[in-house]
Amino acid sequence: MRKHLRFDFVFAALAASLMILSYAVANAQTAPAKATTSPAQTSAGNAGTMPSSDVITVPVWPKAALPLPEQPVATSFNLGQIEGVPAQLVTGVTANGYARKVTVEDQTIGQVLVMTVAKGDRTETISTEGMTAQWDAKETSQLFPEKTLEVKGSKTALVAALQRLAEPTKDDEKKKVEKDSVADNPVSNGGKTGNDQAASYRTPTVAAAAPEEKDPVVDVRTSQDGCTVRIDLAQGKAVVQSKEQTFTDGALTSDGTCTDSEISYPLKKSFQACPTDNVNIDTLQAWPQFQWYYVNEAGENHPVGECGKDEETIYTITEDEGQCPVYLDFLEQKAVPQSAFVYIGRNNALTQVPGKGCAASTKSAAIPMSENKSACPMRPDYAAKLSYELSMWTYVRNGVTYQAAPCADTDRTFPHEIVYADVAGNYICPAITSMTTKTATLQSRRRITVDGVPQFITDCTPDTSPQAILSTPNGCMDPAGWTHDLDANISYGQERFYYKKVDGTPEYVTPCQNSTVTYPHDETVTGYQNHDEQLWAYPLSTVTITVNGTPFTVASSEVLPGAAQLSYVLEETVDQNTGQSSYEPPPSGCKAYRETAKYERWKRPDETEYLKQIGTGTPVIVPDVCISNNIKSGNLELTVWCSAAYSSKSYGRGIHTINKIEKKNTETGTVISTTCVEQSTYNVTDGQDNTGAIDGNNCNGGWGYNINAATGASWASYSAAYGTSCPAGF
Repeated sequence: MRKHLRFDFVFAALAASLMILSYAVANAQTAPAKATTSPAQTSAGNAGTMPSSDVITVPVWPKAALPLPEQPVATSFNLGQIEGVPAQLVTGVTANGYARKVTVEDQTIGQVLVMTVAKGDRTETISTEGMTAQWDAKETSQLFPEKTLEVKGSKTALVAALQRLAEPTKDDEKKKVEKDSVADNPVSNGGKTGNDQAASYRTPTVAAAAPEEKDPVVDVRTSQDGCTVRIDLAQGKAVVQSKEQTFTDGALTSDGTCTDSEISYPLKKSFQACPTDNVNIDTLQAWPQFQWYYVNEAGENHPVGECGKDEETIYTITEDEGQCPVYLDFLEQKAVPQSAFVYIGRNNALTQVPGKGCAASTKSAAIPMSENKSACPMRPDYAAKLSYELSMWTYVRNGVTYQAAPCADTDRTFPHEIVYADVAGNYICPAITSMTTKTATLQSRRRITVDGVPQFITDCTPDTSPQAILSTPNGCMDPAGWTHDLDANISYGQERFYYKKVDGTPEYVTPCQNSTVTYPHDETVTGYQNHDEQLWAYPLSTVTITVNGTPFTVASSEVLPGAAQLSYVLEETVDQNTGQSSYEPPPSGCKAYRETAKYERWKRPDETEYLKQIGTGTPVIVPDVCISNNIKSGNLELTVWCSAAYSSKSYGRGIHTINKIEKKNTETGTVISTTCVEQSTYNVTDGQDNTGAIDGNNCNGGWGYNINAATGASWASYSAAYGTSCPAGF
């Protein structure tokens, strides 16, 4: 009853959520594709607010298995037979809506909302509220076709939607009217009237057909409702049983018999369900226990039967002394080993047999105990100035000595003595010094002698007789370890403190430290640290002090704190050659331009110079960096000649000596030009012709050079003919 009330509370809490789902889905839908009428408007609202007389329960089941998500998902349902609703209104009708699951507190609730009914390509809306169902969905996460749900809602709205779905559309009525018109107006005989019999013919009256009797709608479904899962231990599986149910016009007419289906699940062993092992102490054996189970298609575990031992796995029980302490029997002065029964169980875990505690071991005999004084320290009594000897009981097992009882007094005592120094007179403890009071307090230790061997029993303890602490510079006169304050231009001398030992020698209590004695610094500038980028320099100074007439160098050529920045002095601006050159292009190519950079010449404090480049300088022109070389000389026959004198005529060749001159840039190696010049010429006579074979006119009235005897062109000079170029092939 309590769980039922709890579910009713959850149902009420989800009512508002279901209403929101209803309106959200209704508002999100578009108009039905071929609906011809508006959905019935009722005042009933949902099943929670409408009159109870208008609430109807409708059986529905999904057309396919459907997982239940947390967000609404569109779903189609088959409709069962509805009480009070004609079967022809339901036949072939599909209910469409949405399904989901929600969680409220610790409850998981399934929800279904049916909004429309459909048949063929037509859809009708039931109402804006639709029809709803809610159920406890904690044990399942999906809907199955073999499981029927019951949705509730307005009967008036549902019947009206089904009736609208059954009414013919305007297209159906139009087709019916056209058919009736053809039947009432048969085709005439081309308008002729000669055939009286045909003219007087009348269509015979046809009697109305008897109402057609419709066949019942039979639906066969496979269901697992009411069927159990058969456990087959021999085959190691759980077989799901099902039955065939026959529905006629939505009503169950045959329930069928449960038989094995094709669905089965393998049986598995669950050892976690049976934490207690089966133990037989008589045979020193143990077995783990398990329970059979299977996992169904929803991922749910289903146990089968009770726990039983796993015959395939046997644990061997052994006696283990490591699980129990040793029992100490001081009356018999013996240590008795104990043991427990254990075995290696599941997960290789060492398990002790339940109900069997520790008892005397059968594997090891009792061990005698002995008194041991060396294992215990002395017990001092400082008030009585005595130390008491202690002892303990021990036993030896497997070569290891174990303590059986705490240390206790024996009947021996040893007197205390106070010791300050060893036999050599050296203090055995450091004195406690106070630099505030400039005193040193000695310390001592207590000692006892056991069997002729002295041993200390206390740490150092301060005495009550302080000594004065004195200062001295002895041992602290090395200036290398002093503090040198370069900012203040002084160095501090050092001293250390001591007290006198018994023999009068000093016992130093501090290392060397600064004293009140100071030494002034002597400073000499020995150089400069130049910063060319900033155009200033720091002076480098050497600092010395004089200690007992001996100079000591404190700092050598360093930049002292607070040293002034000494600025450079600008003297002039100059151009300097950069070592780079450029040249005029051919045909001249011999003029060179020396590139320069513009510098500022700065004078440093140490009288040296610093050149700072500030830009590009004016190039320096070198007019000619070329040389000319005679690279070839040769004699060429460039002319012929003839001479006429009186009746004698002579002819021959002119031989010209030619030099080939090459001009080259000496810095780049580029050849600027190649020219030829005539160095000299001479004539060679080839013959004389007195027969008039040579026309004297071709000799230009006397004699002369001719470039070509055939043309008789005159040869003025080489430069007139070739200029500075060379003959072909030379």
